Amino acid sequence: MEEVFRACRNCKRSVASGHLALHEAHCQLFLVLCQECKGPVLQTEMEEHRQGGHKQVGCAMCQQSLPRHLLEIHETKECPERQVKCQFCEVAVRLNKLEIHEHHCGRQTELCADCGQHIMLRVLAQHRDVCWAEQTLLWRGEKLAYRMDGAR
Repeated sequence: MEEVFRACRNCKRSVASGHLALHEAHCQLFLVLCQECKGPVLQTEMEEHRQGGHKQVGCAMCQQSLPRHLLEIHETKECPERQVKCQFCEVAVRLNKLEIHEHHCGRQTELCADCGQHIMLRVLAQHRDVCWAEQTLLWRGEKLAYRMDGAR
């Protein structure tokens, strides 16, 4: 038999229906919802929670001011000044400079080991697929010609 769950009116957590009344009574005595992050916090720890998690701090990379509890997410996923790797040279570049870096970096050339042509980095992966297929066809053609010449 599946157990039915309902949301607590105080902390909004999902609680088994059979335990909901007891949970809500306990919850209303000890927990409150933080007005800023909407998370349940012990009443006795609310001031510490506000000071620790919601105090405004500045991002070390872009100097944007935001609540401390959002800083890690900002620095790893949102900050335009965070470091990311160039897809061509794998050098760390600031995200807001990546497009221009990759535009120039992708125009550099590399020698294709299969055909000997200099190919721009931004199209090298596609070139290798086509080049490999062409080299395979050439190799098969040479092999077929050799068989035909050797059979005479």
